[in-house]
Amino acid sequence: MYYLNLLIMKRFFWILFVMSLWGHLLLAQEKTVSGIVISTEDGLPMIGVAVVDKQTMNGVTTNEKGEFSMTVSPRTKTLHLSYLGYKTKEVSITGRSMKIEMEPDMVAIDEVMVVAYGTGKKSTFTGSASVVKKESLEKIKASNVTQALQGQSSGVQVLNNSGEPGEDATIMIRGIGSMNASSSPLYVVDGTAYDGYLNAINPNDIESMTILKDASATALYGSRAANGVVMITTRKGSSEKGQINFRSTWGFSSLAVGLPDQLSPDQLSQLTWRALYNGYLDSGYQDEDSRSYASYYVMGEFGNNPYSIDMPVGTDGKMDPNAKLNYWGDWRNALLKSRLRQEYTIDFSGKNKKADYFISAGYLNDKGVFSIQRFERYSTRANLNYSVNKWLKVGTNISLSHSVREGSAGDQTVWLLRTMPTLYPIYEWDGATNAYRLDKNGNRIFDYGNYRTSWSGTNPLADDTYNKAPWTHDDVSNRTYFEITFIPGLKWRTNFSVDFYQYNYDGYVNSEYGFAAGYKGSATKESDRNLSYTINNLLTYEKSIGDHSLSVLLGQEAYSLEYKLLSASKQGFPFPGVTEIGSAAVMSSMNSYTDKYRLLSWLSRVEYDYKDRYYISGSFRTDGSSRFHPDNRWGQFWSLGGSWRISNEEFMKPYSSWLDNLKLKASYGAVGNDNLGTYYAYQGLYATGMNNYRDPGVMVSRLSNKELKWETNLQFNVGLDFAVFNKLSGSVEWFSRKSKDLLFTLPMAPSTGMSGIDRNIGDVKNQGVEFSLNYAAISNKNFKWTIDLNGTSYKNRITKLPQAEINSGVFKWREGESRYNFWGIEYAGVNPETGNDQYWKTIYETNDKGEKVVKERVKTENYNEVTSDSQQKYLGDAIPKLFGGFTNNFSYKGIDLSFMIYYSIGGKLYDSDY
Repeated sequence: MYYLNLLIMKRFFWILFVMSLWGHLLLAQEKTVSGIVISTEDGLPMIGVAVVDKQTMNGVTTNEKGEFSMTVSPRTKTLHLSYLGYKTKEVSITGRSMKIEMEPDMVAIDEVMVVAYGTGKKSTFTGSASVVKKESLEKIKASNVTQALQGQSSGVQVLNNSGEPGEDATIMIRGIGSMNASSSPLYVVDGTAYDGYLNAINPNDIESMTILKDASATALYGSRAANGVVMITTRKGSSEKGQINFRSTWGFSSLAVGLPDQLSPDQLSQLTWRALYNGYLDSGYQDEDSRSYASYYVMGEFGNNPYSIDMPVGTDGKMDPNAKLNYWGDWRNALLKSRLRQEYTIDFSGKNKKADYFISAGYLNDKGVFSIQRFERYSTRANLNYSVNKWLKVGTNISLSHSVREGSAGDQTVWLLRTMPTLYPIYEWDGATNAYRLDKNGNRIFDYGNYRTSWSGTNPLADDTYNKAPWTHDDVSNRTYFEITFIPGLKWRTNFSVDFYQYNYDGYVNSEYGFAAGYKGSATKESDRNLSYTINNLLTYEKSIGDHSLSVLLGQEAYSLEYKLLSASKQGFPFPGVTEIGSAAVMSSMNSYTDKYRLLSWLSRVEYDYKDRYYISGSFRTDGSSRFHPDNRWGQFWSLGGSWRISNEEFMKPYSSWLDNLKLKASYGAVGNDNLGTYYAYQGLYATGMNNYRDPGVMVSRLSNKELKWETNLQFNVGLDFAVFNKLSGSVEWFSRKSKDLLFTLPMAPSTGMSGIDRNIGDVKNQGVEFSLNYAAISNKNFKWTIDLNGTSYKNRITKLPQAEINSGVFKWREGESRYNFWGIEYAGVNPETGNDQYWKTIYETNDKGEKVVKERVKTENYNEVTSDSQQKYLGDAIPKLFGGFTNNFSYKGIDLSFMIYYSIGGKLYDSDY
């Protein structure tokens, strides 16, 4: 036994000796390779390029000089280099020191994009999404991030409602998804839904904005994703060297669409004389009398006479040479001003192997295009991330904003600028002294025009001087997370977010001038307080084995919101200068309420990739909403998507020299909408405040309906992505959105005391095509020129209504027709014999079957004959035939020039001015 053990030990040591010798021989054959990596774009060294030994998969990154040095296997013949925004490259090892050039990837096939609850490669994404990067946002000087999206993405309509600085734009993604509920997209900031005001976000803090458009992209957001998702990713520290950036911008704003030409006082006076003259002739007066009466009464049509003589228009219809204009109202120059827009931002950022940071502060002062408005914002943000060790990472992102918006200049002001006669002065005129009246301080007194035959009691410049109407907004938003890596590929992440805002209104209408002078002024105080939080827990697993790659996501999310409002208004101040409501005598209104909303969700997603050619994804989410009765509280939302990377097939290799990417994709799924305009969709409600002299009273304001449920949106998308010659890339997609179970009010008999009850009884469909093209026309060391073009065309159709037709303002809803069809009185032009307006009138008759049919159409000057519903006609659709954006970017030795064109072809507009 002893000799046997000795023999075994000898053989064991002999094996160890041989293995050790072989290892030394291998080490002796290892070699060191070094080199420098530069960009073909500018010839400068590239920092952070990943250089990998293809034999052992070991790698290094280039330093701040673009240099690398690594030990490679003796069998290694090729190095693999990769860098975001550049084409991956494989180079043969030709010596101990190498110089490697990398070419920018102008079509960015493999760029990383933000998707629902994570990130993914553009090349593997099966859904429909558009990415707007910070470089594009920086070129659009918008006070609100929503305004910066105009023309940037196909399928996205951006409607600026009033043009006021700081105002949120209306965003519609692939048409309208609901008839009565909200059609606004869900906004997600750094992974969780955002409830703050969008004008609180400084665009300079944004790294990218991703617009998710189809079910495959949005289904993981479930009940709040029926109208698409806008994902905002804020900036992080990215440079290993600390950076300090300061940016200041100045600019001016002007009306996008100019105002129509305006008549001068002389022109208006002469035209009014002509109208009076024709009227007297039509009434049977002789020519001479008609001329005399017209000259005598022409100024009475306006309620004042700004001329130096009593009859400034002669009997010939022309201005009397002795008529001098004492005053006139240049309202346009007074209200429209080229006012400076100022913005200043500073940020500090950096990173190392353990942490990264981004800290910013900004100030914006945007006074808009009207002299009576302004928007001012102070903002700050801190985004901090830290790797505690190999398996734990934590981070927080907090932002604070304070803004003031004042001087609403909406539709009424624009209407005034279009229609206010220039005969009406801005300031009061004293005919006795032939000068403007002055107050005790020597200032001109504003003219409210109580004598005017139009716009009586109105003067926006006076309102801006004597009154105040500021909205003050304070916003705090925080995103905090921790991430645990159990094993490579298996991670747990918990995100906690809080959004809080306080919105205060402090309105005052003075007691001396204007419409409130009769009751000695008024004041209104309002406070809106919104607090919401979201917590989600996400477990992800990613694994690649050979040609197969798998990614799995499981998650849970809880959301809570509380909104409070308190407002009060009083009238009757004892003397000017006192503005607090406690000083006023009469309580005119008072209100307060609290809303609460909860949402609990479970979600999952599976993604599979075979050979980087075939991709399948599926997602499922179930939401429980407090808006609905427990029997209908839970909704299920899902999606299936797939894509085929045709360009990676073996049979496409002969075309690889010019074909960079060709991918066919399709998806189908269901998302929901629980934003029905009320947090108490199924409950019967009572309105309080119906009081008599002493006792409080209530009345039924809403009937209960336990059957109310989610609005569901079924979405189908098919598309083709392509890239050729490393210059041209783009996509073409066809989409269909069918919204069902839409919320409508079903009419009830008047005897019930209620106008109707809410039901899920409507369907609507949007169907269309969108495209995007990106072309790198020129790209060299000194000069770049890129062109972007996108467009969308879609049709809207109502497929189900609770009744034959519904009138909705200037629109009429009918099954089979667009939700945006205009209906109204059809204009028939001017009667050449009388000069009066004419309208088309339909004459009906009854046929043999007892049916009411059209007999003929005639012209009439009597407007009252065509105001009935049966006389209204289809006048057109508000949806444009084609809309989109066209952008050109030029860069020469650090100097940038960009121009953007937003276009909309076809579609009708309703002008309510005339």
